[in-house]
Parts: sequence; C-alpha cells; structure tokens
Amino acid sequence: MGIVLENAILIDLDPKQVEIGSLRIDGGRIVERASSVSRQPGDEVVDCRGAVVLPGLVNGHTHLYSALAAGMPPPPQCPSNFEEVLKYVWWRLDRALDAESNEMSSRIGAIGAVRCGTTTLIDHHASPNCIRGSLDHIEKGLAEIGLRGVLCYETTDRNGPQGRDAGLEENRRYLEKCTNSQNNKFAGMAGAHASFTLEGETLDKLASLAEGFGVGVHIHVAEDPCDEEQCQAQNQTLLIDWLTGHGILRSDSILAHGTHLNEDAAKRIAGAGAMVAHCPRSNMNNAVGYAPIKSFGNHVMLGTDGIGSDMLTEAQTGWFIACHEHAGLTPSDVLNMMVASARRASAALDITLGQLTVNAAADVVITDYVPFTPIHSENLAGHVLFALGAQYIHSVIGNGKFLMRNRTITTCDESAVRRAASKISTRLWDRLAKIHS
Repeated sequence: MGIVLENAILIDLDPKQVEIGSLRIDGGRIVERASSVSRQPGDEVVDCRGAVVLPGLVNGHTHLYSALAAGMPPPPQCPSNFEEVLKYVWWRLDRALDAESNEMSSRIGAIGAVRCGTTTLIDHHASPNCIRGSLDHIEKGLAEIGLRGVLCYETTDRNGPQGRDAGLEENRRYLEKCTNSQNNKFAGMAGAHASFTLEGETLDKLASLAEGFGVGVHIHVAEDPCDEEQCQAQNQTLLIDWLTGHGILRSDSILAHGTHLNEDAAKRIAGAGAMVAHCPRSNMNNAVGYAPIKSFGNHVMLGTDGIGSDMLTEAQTGWFIACHEHAGLTPSDVLNMMVASARRASAALDITLGQLTVNAAADVVITDYVPFTPIHSENLAGHVLFALGAQYIHSVIGNGKFLMRNRTITTCDESAVRRAASKISTRLWDRLAKIHS
C-alpha cells in the first residue's frame, strides 16, 4: 500500500524548483511525480489542499546528547571564555551521561526534529563514562522515532589514553556495524573533538580509520581562536597545516564551525572537497564570532550544534547574521547550505535525500503553508526564509511512513516519552551536580 499526495505545491531546493503536482510513495521511495499520479488499490490519498510539500530536511551537525540540557543546573562558576564554557558546562554534562540518558537524549531530540521537518541528523556524540555501545544507544533512539542518522563518537585525548582508545574503538565498531548492514538509514564517520584536545598520533589513527572504511572525519575546527592559538603554540604550525599533515582534510570530512579560519585555509578546505558545517545560532550563543562563509564557496553545510533541529529557523538566522556581518551572501546561498547538508548525508547513506524526485527517499514534509504571494523558483528563498516556518508543518513522512500526522507523533506515545525523559533527566542532573570541573 502506498501514499498519494495530491494538490500540492512541490518545492525542491536541489535544484530550486516550484511545481504544482502530486507524488506517489511506495516501498520507502518516491515512485511517481506528475501533475496527476496513478492510484493503486489500497493507496492512501492525502489532499494537500494547495499547500507546500518539501523534502525532509537534514541537520548537518548536531549533538543529540544535549537534548536533556534544557533547564539544567547552572555551572559551578560562570564561564568567562569558550574553553570555560566547555569545561564547566558541556564536558560536565557529557561525563554525566549513561546508557539510558544517551538513548533518551536521542529519542527526545528525534521527536523535536520531526516536529521541525528534519528527518536526517548528522550527529557528533560524546559520553566519556559510557563509550562502548553509545552509538547504538543514539541509533536506537532515532530509529524508534523513524529518523536517519550519520553518527560518530567524539574521540579526544582530554580523558587520557584509555578514553582515547575507547573512543577510537567505538567509532571502529560502529563503522563495521554499518558496513555490514548498509540499510540506507544509518552510517558512520570517524569522530573527533577538536585539534586542541587531540595529539598528532590520535589524528593519525582517526585518519587511518577513516581511510580504512572509506568515510570522512567529523571534527570541530577553529570554533574559537584557542584552537589555532594552541596548535601554533604546541605544534609550531598553522592549524590547517596540522590537519592536512595528519590526513584529516579528506573529501568526505566535515569540519564543524570553521569560525576562525582565514581565507587561505578556507580555499584549501574547498580544494580538498571537505565541508564546513555552519552553525549560526550556536556561534552567536557562544559569542565565538562569524565564520568566513563566502570564502568557503559551496562547501558549506547548515547545522545546529545541538540547539534543536529546526533547520528553517537556523537558515533564517543564518541569513540575518550574514546581513549583520555584511558577509555578501544571497538568500539563495543560505538555501544552498541546506542542499549541501542533504547531499553529504545522501552520500553517506547511499540514498537520495533532499529531493522530491522519482527513486529518492520518501522523506517528505507536508505543511499547511498556502502561499499568500506568488511563489516560483526565483523567489523561493524569500518564502523559505521569511514565511515558511516549522509552525506550518503538520505531517512528516520518513522512509514512506508517517512519523507525524496532523501534528501528532505516530511512532511513539510522546506524552509517555516526555514523562520518562523527565525522570531520566533528573537522575542525569543529580550526577551532573556531583561533577565540579
């Protein structure tokens, strides 16, 4: 039995296109697209009533482990810089995580993502006291809600050799699992924190792991000036040279933030084919500055860095801060970042995401946004950035099945999950309170 979506304004971002038409979905794929599609016996027909339908969105860089952080106790002292934000807030939280809070963070984060029309997450996980199997916990939470994921574990040297080795092994274990399953729903990368918490030997091991499995390295790069400063002080070389020399600058790598890279570094990243994940709301929240987006060309994805998965709001914020910084971007440039996220996830999962084309994944967002001004390919960016928000999303299809219908999550009892999450977060916060630095 398939699903037929009729009387829709079909929006594509890759390439930008607006078309009134219908879709037929079956077997987890889009099988027909036309002004009018054929119905098969048993098909469910949905009248979209002239509203916008778009592909499921992709979050290019996030941290699901922060999903239970809303309202958490304040740090033992007020951070005065970025390194202290990590030390007193996020590194305390990740050390408090256990198996049940990892899984629940993923489940709660997935529910929030569905409500925003995001159906695929490129996640970067850390739980130093619960490393082995942690990516399975993240996968389970996402799978139960019906989302896809590209996952990795944050390898770092800050927790000593044993923690470093456990992080490398968790990445290796999960990559092997994904290689054996190849289900178009989950894939792995080689995960790394940031250069200033990684030794050269560890970077070499990560590059070797990535090479062995044919994947990229997902790493934080120059989010704050401390990354460049410490690299030069400790290694007597520029950060971009350090990463290049250790094999991190791969064509399938994701460099999160890139806030303090110069134009030369940006060109080298683009030349290597790597992608930078731009996270405007997080960068504003941490007051770390604005990335040189223009210099990266079309090698920029859009992510949230764990501030939910509302990609429409992230895109709008990306446009606002670009204007504020006189960055020289166009609205279309911002939409291209969303396209880049979908393309990178598509390559990792070996399935077409971010498109409403025949044989693409049946990850589809149905809205009740009926445009009140003309809409076409030339002004599509204006509608997406200034009118089409998550408040208009009422139903979401993932892999050909409804994940949310008429604003009700269909893959779980959301109220029950939220009640369970409250109890788990209380235990998480109790452990957090005992960690002072």
